[in-house]
Amino acid sequence: MAWTLAALLPLVGFVSLLLRSHLDPTWNNHRVHFVVFLAIGGAVVALAYAAGEAADRRGDARVFLLSVAFFATGGFVALHAVGTPGILLSQDLSGFKVAISAGLLVSAGFMAASAFVDAEPALPAMVMRRRRLIRLAVVVVIAAWAVWTLAKWPPLARTSSEGATGSLLAIGAALGAVVYGISALRYWVEFRDDMALLPASVIACCVLLSEAMIGVAITGERNWHASWWEWHGLIVIAFLVILFAAQREWKDERFRRLYLSTTRERAQDVSVLFGDLQGYTSFAERAEPREVADMLEAYYSVATPLIARRFRGEVEKFMGDGIMATFNSRGDQPDHAVRAACAALELQRRLTKISDAHTGWPRIRIGVNSGEAVVRELGGHGYVEYAVVGDTVNTGARLEGAAPVGGVLIGAETFRRLPAGADVEAMPGLHVKGKQEPVDAYVLLAMP
Repeated sequence: MAWTLAALLPLVGFVSLLLRSHLDPTWNNHRVHFVVFLAIGGAVVALAYAAGEAADRRGDARVFLLSVAFFATGGFVALHAVGTPGILLSQDLSGFKVAISAGLLVSAGFMAASAFVDAEPALPAMVMRRRRLIRLAVVVVIAAWAVWTLAKWPPLARTSSEGATGSLLAIGAALGAVVYGISALRYWVEFRDDMALLPASVIACCVLLSEAMIGVAITGERNWHASWWEWHGLIVIAFLVILFAAQREWKDERFRRLYLSTTRERAQDVSVLFGDLQGYTSFAERAEPREVADMLEAYYSVATPLIARRFRGEVEKFMGDGIMATFNSRGDQPDHAVRAACAALELQRRLTKISDAHTGWPRIRIGVNSGEAVVRELGGHGYVEYAVVGDTVNTGARLEGAAPVGGVLIGAETFRRLPAGADVEAMPGLHVKGKQEPVDAYVLLAMP
């Protein structure tokens, strides 16, 4: 009952202000308007960036789509601020005046997508594979809106109010209100059995934005009046609620409570890369600790950016003198076996060059394997690891142990996925530690 009353209070405010015009005073201040809405736009874009980083790191489609919804709103709010007459522009352009309404409508689509992305099992992976394209599309829409407005092309050429005085804006506002309401209901259904602060804040955000769209629809020409400021205020409160809830969460995983169940545990086709320095123990025994640290720094400073930036792998962990990396752990790299194989060869080439330049430094051997594994969340508040586990991973580690020093040993499944022309040396029926059955492996010499 309390939640219902809280949700209805803004609507009661709208109705009271509109029915009694003397309760709806005007306050016109363009400078305050510019500063406030530019700051709001920037803050919402910053929130979008934080959510987007979390989504990229964990491969979560729900949080990613939320981040795009936030970005769309923040971008259009910033456009609205830029268009404040008398600050940066002398003219009062209608495209900038209705930018917030347009942004909320775009945002509503992504908010609904985030609420229903788990309705079809294949959707989350498909969304994450196309996340760069989706982000680019929103940037293009925001930029196109600005250009269209400045060019004064129809239908943004005619003078308009921020409120819905025309049928097109009224229809859009009504549609946005319904979409936000449906999104709130879907989030409630999804999290009602474990309602934490962050999911509740998303629901509250959807309700407040729905009411803001109702404000767009019913305030009409009352720019700068109390009812006009009220629906703008609802937008601010909606995102302040999200910011507050996110700040209350554990700082390393602020959006974890929103992750899809398939983010927390899923079967995934992956490639794993293991590297280990042969002779590290004896080197560490005879060398000074600082020299050992310098050697590891020299190797890892080359290995990490090569794997993560050039081949888009995920460096999972350093294990003393060893390194583990995965490819396609988020389901967005169908060519993961090729990436892993190429990364292994390049890693071997670069680290061999370093060891050749330092007498006595250990040399690396690398194992690569491909196949199905399970990506599972391990740990809890304070420390969480999204570990890749299964026989594919164990076999990859064993292949590294059997690899020749200065060489790359790949599993049969990795070899099967490489393009024709890969230069390999077969090692059939290889017995590796911990495996009852022999495995087929190949020393990878070169890629086509």
